[in-house]
Amino acid sequence: MGPATVRDWLTARVRSTKDSGLRTVLQELVEQLSLASSEAVTLRRLSADGQRLAPVAWYHPDPEVRRTIGEVMQRTTAVADSGLWGPVLRELRPARYHVPLGDPPVGAAPDQASHLRRYPVRALVGAPVLDQRGALVGCAAMLRYGYDAPFTEEDEALLTHFSESTADLLALLEVG
Repeated sequence: MGPATVRDWLTARVRSTKDSGLRTVLQELVEQLSLASSEAVTLRRLSADGQRLAPVAWYHPDPEVRRTIGEVMQRTTAVADSGLWGPVLRELRPARYHVPLGDPPVGAAPDQASHLRRYPVRALVGAPVLDQRGALVGCAAMLRYGYDAPFTEEDEALLTHFSESTADLLALLEVG
């Protein structure tokens, strides 16, 4: 192998290892917020072209619910179809929703609405993840299953703190 080939190989390995390591750390942090808040937590990264919200990490203690959260996240990546993420993306502000049983919030994308009907999601709160310049790099959310209570200002503040604390790590993650 010539020097350029070795450099290309090394560059690919560094990128892959960095991506894998960042995803592992972010998954652990999402799980810690889930345990601290007793809520499901999701984290997405905005693509470089600003058109997709790539799933990064999610956690719910029930493996079946965790699996379906991942499926919904994989199917709802287009920013144009962001549904409940709209205010978070457009206005760069947190948004809270209380979900009446069996009645998803207005504006939910079809896959989001289907999940909200199948599982007893009773409240959601989403927050933008902003880099040091204030540019959007992703979104974080907490979902309340089963317990019928809206998220409070304190819950929103906790999610916002998480978003601020993980922003530098999320910004390093490269997604297409």
